[in-house]
Amino acid sequence: MRALLSLLRSDRGISAMEFALVLPILVLFSAGTIEYSRMIILTQKLQSGAFVLADLTARDKTLSTDQLEDIFLAIDQVIRPFEFDTSGHAIVTSLGADEDDDPIVNWSCGGAGEFEAESHLVESGDIIELPGDITLVHGETVIAAEVFYDFEPLFGVGLAPRTIHRFAFYKPRLGELTTLTCPA
Repeated sequence: MRALLSLLRSDRGISAMEFALVLPILVLFSAGTIEYSRMIILTQKLQSGAFVLADLTARDKTLSTDQLEDIFLAIDQVIRPFEFDTSGHAIVTSLGADEDDDPIVNWSCGGAGEFEAESHLVESGDIIELPGDITLVHGETVIAAEVFYDFEPLFGVGLAPRTIHRFAFYKPRLGELTTLTCPA
């Protein structure tokens, strides 16, 4: 009986038991922190990629499809270490205004990634609604760059898979950039 009482009063191993109880919670917090950190970094890189894409497109007086393809190559470098070629897609769109100052799409070209994503600015010639405080009048042009990424969490803790979409708008510096024939 004395040995049993001595065993019940013993506090050896309590630390190990407490650690065993807390360890799963610590692992979940760590995995969740890694997931959210990856998503925040990716979102920042995608926004930078959209800015770079729109800026490079809007800098010249004219634009050819070969030049646009070269510009699409830059996005992969901006997004590193994330794999943009398999999980991303970029779209560059020239926006103008018709005679009634309604926004229209002059042209839209996609590239730089195998992920299937549709532009949020619709097809060429359709009247669209511009986001935020962006307004256009007849004769003005804006270059819009959209970047999409198919985000897959590493651990599946706290975050579900999702498509992240970022965009940027730039006015062309030297020309209007209203015409471009995109490859099919």
